[in-house]
Amino acid sequence: MPRITKEEKVAFWFVAPFLVGFSLFYLLPTLYAFVISSLDYNSFKEFTDVKFAGLANYIRVFKDPIAISSFGRSLLFTSCYVPGIIVTALMLSMMFNAKFHFRTFTRTLIMLPYVTNVVAIAIVFSILLNPYDGVVNKLLVSWGIAHPPQWLAGIRTSLVTVAGIEVWHSIAFPTIVYLAALQGVPRDLYESAEIDGAGRIRKFLSVTMPLISPTTFFLVITNIIGSFQNYAIFRVLTNGGPGTSSRVISLNIYEEAFSYNKYSYASAQAILLFLVILFITIIQWRGQKKWVHY
Repeated sequence: MPRITKEEKVAFWFVAPFLVGFSLFYLLPTLYAFVISSLDYNSFKEFTDVKFAGLANYIRVFKDPIAISSFGRSLLFTSCYVPGIIVTALMLSMMFNAKFHFRTFTRTLIMLPYVTNVVAIAIVFSILLNPYDGVVNKLLVSWGIAHPPQWLAGIRTSLVTVAGIEVWHSIAFPTIVYLAALQGVPRDLYESAEIDGAGRIRKFLSVTMPLISPTTFFLVITNIIGSFQNYAIFRVLTNGGPGTSSRVISLNIYEEAFSYNKYSYASAQAILLFLVILFITIIQWRGQKKWVHY
């Protein structure tokens, strides 16, 4: 075998902490989930009584209307959350990239929602969006809207409202990433476009968007993955209610595992969620060749 160079040894020791952490906290739990999803296991049984179930847990998921509807709500949440955070982050980054007074202070303020505790966010927004005594609905009534939305208390509005709150909570990271991408766009390209008679919209579509498309691709993938795994914001804001209107799949998996002790069934749902995310990611990787420019 070829001799390992000194640089390769140093590189290995730099990578080793990540590999150890990834193996302990990601790889092994994932493999364990695959194993117990094929068993009939819950905490009320002795381990000797656990039997092999094969694909029975996966088949049960497709026959469970609550699980299927939870997957559908996660897709709906993703379709609201991802476009919202991408568009909002791009608009904010373009504003922060311009020159204005107190620009540094304003850039700092964008980090406040990101570092705020989720429980504190839930308390504040629950008070603001109270359908009866909340400040938001009182303002809407004073502006002539007789029947304002129910927000978190409405069956049709709860999921979209949580998506909007989560956009506000998570907006800092994509905004900073977009800002870094915008500052990397060469100024001479804008000058050349101006010489050719391009206006602001044409410069944005023909210069800015193509050059920041790798950043957009990165943010779309990471936010789609994060939206399917989003649990805390639903837990503290609605806990899946009212009824099951905001019971997304991450919340359903948690309830099945730790409230009903159906670990094998919950693991099967988690594996199916992994496959859904993998399928969407593969489609994005194949489609990015048409609109991402490196």
